Amino acid sequence: MQINIKQRLDAIINNIDQLPSIPEVASKIINMVNDPSVSFKQVAELISKDQAMTANILKLSNSAYFSKGKEISSIDRALVTLGLKEVKNIVMVVAAKPVLDKAIIGYDLEKGVLWNHGLLVANIANAIALLKKRKDVADVVFTGGIIHNVGKVVVALYIKTVYKEILDYVQSKGVPFSIAEKEVMGYNHQEIGEKILVKWQFPPVLQSIVRFYAQPDQAPAQFRFEVSTVHIANLLALMAGIGVGSDGLYHEFNRVALETVGLTEAEINEIYSKIPEMMKQLKELQ
Repeated sequence: MQINIKQRLDAIINNIDQLPSIPEVASKIINMVNDPSVSFKQVAELISKDQAMTANILKLSNSAYFSKGKEISSIDRALVTLGLKEVKNIVMVVAAKPVLDKAIIGYDLEKGVLWNHGLLVANIANAIALLKKRKDVADVVFTGGIIHNVGKVVVALYIKTVYKEILDYVQSKGVPFSIAEKEVMGYNHQEIGEKILVKWQFPPVLQSIVRFYAQPDQAPAQFRFEVSTVHIANLLALMAGIGVGSDGLYHEFNRVALETVGLTEAEINEIYSKIPEMMKQLKELQ
């Protein structure tokens, strides 16, 4: 293990100000969605306090991806037309883009690649949830899909110096890239991502998605469907060549994830075949 790198990552984790931030309104909206006592008025008032967020939400509400064909000119109208969970998805797109839409040099990802990958994983995960009649978690896996790789933003600062050592470990031990990350650096990007979501005060289900999407069999039982869905979506996006960085395709479908979600080979192929069309639909969000 590279002790000096682990010590640097320890320092970042222990100094919460060094971790990436998002607007406070986004954290609050994420947690308000599942509160049955929350009203549209409360949500609208909260969002409206942030003018930049409001403008971006209205812009995306009228995009081809989110629009229901009706012009949306206010947050109140967006909530009535699209629904609270869909507006939450838009909030997440707006809030996460500045964090993720940047070059991730250590993973050899040019600007835009990590962001586009997250959008596609979110879209695939949402499609899987709807296919398996789990509309109740479709918005959760959408959010989880967007941010599942957020830990790479921090880890990328150090991974380039030990990349060869990580790759040697992957190839000699026959383990996934994320396991080799931890062995070499003391942390993998999922653990750092979980720390970031704790800072953002995101709910446990999203923390679990970020922490366990690469090892869904280790996820808490109550969140295993959501984690497994993002795991599968992530691999399908990588197989399509979207978001492949220096960790390449050192990933494989987790058997427990496939069993948990209950996807057949035919269903996987069906979703995979729709990825080109999904990419076209996501253009406006990129």
